[in-house]
Amino acid sequence: MLVVVVLVAGAGLGAYSQGYLDRLLCDIDGTSTRCPSADIPPPPELNLPTARRAEPVLDPPDGRPAAAGKIRAAVLPLLRDRALGRHVGFAVRDLPHDRDLLSYGSGLVIPASTLKLFTSLAALEAIEPDRRFRTIVTSQPGPGGRRLVLIGGGDPLLATRKPAAASYPEPATLTALATRTAKALRADGARPWVRLGFDDSLFFGPAVSPHWEDDYIADNVATPVSALWVDEGITSTAPTARTRTPARAAATAFAVALERAGVTVRGAVQRTNGSDDGAAIASVSSPTLTQIVQLMLETSDNESAEVVLRHLAIAEGKPATFGGGSRAVLAVLAELGVPLERVEIHDGSGLARDNVVTTEALLSVLTIGAGDAEGGGRAPVRLRPIVTGLPVAGFNGSLAVRFVTPGTAGGLGLVRAKTGTLTGVHALAGVTVDAEGTTLAFVAVADEVKLAQTLDARAVLDEIAAALTTCACSR
Repeated sequence: MLVVVVLVAGAGLGAYSQGYLDRLLCDIDGTSTRCPSADIPPPPELNLPTARRAEPVLDPPDGRPAAAGKIRAAVLPLLRDRALGRHVGFAVRDLPHDRDLLSYGSGLVIPASTLKLFTSLAALEAIEPDRRFRTIVTSQPGPGGRRLVLIGGGDPLLATRKPAAASYPEPATLTALATRTAKALRADGARPWVRLGFDDSLFFGPAVSPHWEDDYIADNVATPVSALWVDEGITSTAPTARTRTPARAAATAFAVALERAGVTVRGAVQRTNGSDDGAAIASVSSPTLTQIVQLMLETSDNESAEVVLRHLAIAEGKPATFGGGSRAVLAVLAELGVPLERVEIHDGSGLARDNVVTTEALLSVLTIGAGDAEGGGRAPVRLRPIVTGLPVAGFNGSLAVRFVTPGTAGGLGLVRAKTGTLTGVHALAGVTVDAEGTTLAFVAVADEVKLAQTLDARAVLDEIAAALTTCACSR
């Protein structure tokens, strides 16, 4: 019994010291936004121990300037490996000392999914990082029953139901939205049946980029872009299949969820205008933009990238289309000082093979995300996911099963990089720390790789990143 009391008391003290009790008390009277925990003094009888200063776990890195000659010796033999094909672009920068160390190749490359770094940086700069995107249900009386409209707010992660396993970030779900809708209808005394429409008008223009390969939709590589979809358009009956009418499919799934929540839906779902005199009765909200960007970079999520591109276009006062979003990316990056000469982009995900960027521009985006070394400052917190959201070699996301071939082990757990993959195109762009503690940003792209050399080319890119990591490259 004594043990239980001690544990409970300890848990309570911990909760108090973290402010959870204060926030709970504020939430009880409904004034949480006006009642921050710091405004509530501790009880006079509570004596908390003075906090001790935490000692460093590791010695600080030396961080001496890296020598271009040593970098060249470490990576040039790998850059000339035949597996990478005839066209390779590479660049590396000493971030703490803001020095370009090596540039190899023409510098003009097809970025593939490393383009998501452009989309992410521009979005984090132009849109509030804690912005959430709402999916709304409106209701209005109609002849013989209620008319509901499901309005898409551009939530890229909206799911049919809560995932079976814990996931981060946790998505909003149609199941929760249906439950809230049914509760609102019962509270209003509405009849237990409705008609259902859907509104996906937030985005417009072509849902499929004319710069994408003709088979992307037919082969289930991508879902047509929509302000309203569920499970990113992936159908539950075939996990590798994608719907070609994502908004209608989402509305149909919502009708099923309503039925399960006790609301009968009559007739077929119809596209309509949700702003016609309907009152909002229920909604769910997406994870924050920062969380969406982290997931996008970690897993190389094409669908999230295209939706975020359109939100960026809206934020910049441009049409919510492929073209409007691409122009918005370039405008925002130009304001941040990214060199954009010869850069052409046509989507947010990097699926378009007509995208062309320079290794210099990619390196600049990484530099901005890692911090302004030249000015001696740090990147704004809102931009940090450009680096912190990158997958870690051998640990998570698109790098979880990389760095497993001979010569790559040195990068495990240290290299953070965005992958890029199209047929014949393979890329890594990210950051690492060399053997003497200097943080390096690097870009390596091979965009003329023979199909038979695909796995070998990926392995060589991993070797290049590992060689930077194990290099004792100071002067």
